[in-house]
Amino acid sequence: MRLYELPYVCRIYDGLTQPDTAYSAFLEETAGDPDFSNRSHMRVLLKWLNSWGCRQFAIDYHELASESILAWAKRWEPRLPDRLATLDRLSDEDVQRAGEAYADLSGRLASRRTREGRTYDVQVGPTGAAKIMFAARPRVFPPWDDGIRQKRGYDGSRCSYCQYLVEVREQVQQLCAEGAELGIAAEDIPRQVGRPRSTLPKLIDEYNWVTVTRGFVPPEPDEIAKWYRWSGQL
Repeated sequence: MRLYELPYVCRIYDGLTQPDTAYSAFLEETAGDPDFSNRSHMRVLLKWLNSWGCRQFAIDYHELASESILAWAKRWEPRLPDRLATLDRLSDEDVQRAGEAYADLSGRLASRRTREGRTYDVQVGPTGAAKIMFAARPRVFPPWDDGIRQKRGYDGSRCSYCQYLVEVREQVQQLCAEGAELGIAAEDIPRQVGRPRSTLPKLIDEYNWVTVTRGFVPPEPDEIAKWYRWSGQL
């Protein structure tokens, strides 16, 4: 992934996902810094997760899910990177600790289902865990979905989550390096590509969702140059 591809991909993402009202409501209510003990924050978090396809958080069990996530947060939030940390500077030790937090969260109770007279526990699972990790530390942890995970060959385990963090860390580092060469500060990249409310890990997720899940292919530089010539600006 190259920096020049992001404006194209993010414009497609914006067009395909607008209006993302649930995520906007989550950001407005929490200012991007959720307190898992705050009932209002938990309400908008779970509503957003439902809107992003996390059906394991059944509406009738939102209270149960809130308690489950809060119990996880009490154990793990103090051990996560601080709120000003960024993925590009995450140490390998931090990655491994994040993998442990993710695995614990993935196995927690999200809801219950009844089928043929029997009730089953439903876990948070890989997608739900990654998105809650992202909600907790949006500058550090990227979300992922089933399509991205499966097409990239990740099985949803703790080890695979750590591998994905390392992969995305390298991508963020590349974006930051390319931005620096162009005089664009890392924190300004989202605004420059038209996604000012996205963090760099989320930009990677948007890129993957558009290119991996939805199958859009970014244009090559010579194709972009041809379009520019067509504009008559040369």
